[in-house]
Amino acid sequence: MCPLKHVVLAALWAVTAWRLPSAVRVAKQRSVWVAFASIAAANTLAHPAVEGPLNEVTGINNLATLVRNLLGIIGYSAFLQFVISVARPQAIRISRRLLTVCGIVSACALVFLFAVTPRPYNADNFFEACTGRPLGTAYCCVVLGYLGVSTVIATCLFMGYSRHAGDAWLRVGLRLLGIGTGLGAFYTVFCAARLLTRLAHQPFVTDDHTALSVAHIIEDTAVVFIVVGNSVPACGVLWRALFDWRTLRRLRPLWSSLTEAVPDIVLEGPIHRTLRIRLHRQVIEIHDARLVLASYASPRLREQAHQRAAQVLRDGERRTALAEALWLRAACEAKLAGAQPLADSAEKLTVLSEHLDLSFDFGTEVAWVRQLCEAFHSPTADAFAWEQQLEQA
Repeated sequence: MCPLKHVVLAALWAVTAWRLPSAVRVAKQRSVWVAFASIAAANTLAHPAVEGPLNEVTGINNLATLVRNLLGIIGYSAFLQFVISVARPQAIRISRRLLTVCGIVSACALVFLFAVTPRPYNADNFFEACTGRPLGTAYCCVVLGYLGVSTVIATCLFMGYSRHAGDAWLRVGLRLLGIGTGLGAFYTVFCAARLLTRLAHQPFVTDDHTALSVAHIIEDTAVVFIVVGNSVPACGVLWRALFDWRTLRRLRPLWSSLTEAVPDIVLEGPIHRTLRIRLHRQVIEIHDARLVLASYASPRLREQAHQRAAQVLRDGERRTALAEALWLRAACEAKLAGAQPLADSAEKLTVLSEHLDLSFDFGTEVAWVRQLCEAFHSPTADAFAWEQQLEQA
């Protein structure tokens, strides 16, 4: 085996091991795990260190090839079932029955053709040894036909579903998967055309050595695209988790300062382990604290905050964030010092509640709170809060 095939084999087993925990927990993920496990096992059987001993121990020439192709049928069926469950969930019941029937028929045809095909010796390349022979060509065409139909259907579903995917990582992953299965379909057409031209004793477009090299390159490239495409959405999940973790840490000082002044806004119940839910909770609690502390900020305080922010910054959005941070910082200090809310605090809370959009864009809200957090602990905010304390004294 060439170094590229070793890399592909290692990647297949890595994905199989990585997918195992989710396959145990989620029934929907089991088909894709079966697909990768079957394809990884089939590629392992192609290794000379495994293929040779299996044929010698059983005494059946090229038995490893038959087992490898049967595992391939299982893998293709499971992979296609997973694709249909994602892209066309309403058709999963019918497709599962159809795939089961087609898989059993194809497997029986393979076993029958393998039994009647003359195999006087263990061929290093069974497909190459079968070229020009009717029974051997029929065996190879069953394998290629099942793979070709599966990859064509998968390509159409992947590319069609990618146009409707909202998440960018998922969209890229689906397109890479579609490219991989498309290359798989091209591989089957290429190999089938070569087998049929050899059977008809007609010249192929290239010599045998070049054709074999091209076929291996297409096959390995297709597997690489499928492995990478399968991993991209998971990388997106990991990236979002890292972003949520970093955002949680960045917003923690602001959350601590606000909840120290307004401890009642902290939601009851245990803290969820999911980072995104924890971030949602933290943003909501910060939002509630801003709502409560607004009743401790007089119109005069807000005007002073806006004037100070205009002196420091010219950028509109950052200036607005700094202005809110200034009066919010002063309101926190006033609340901790025992100040009472303004007389019209109930009216202010009502007005602010009317402007609270419960369907806000979470990404936009997080970006705003991050700016607010940065401004809240800035030297400008420290100086403004100190000036307000001196003025109150």
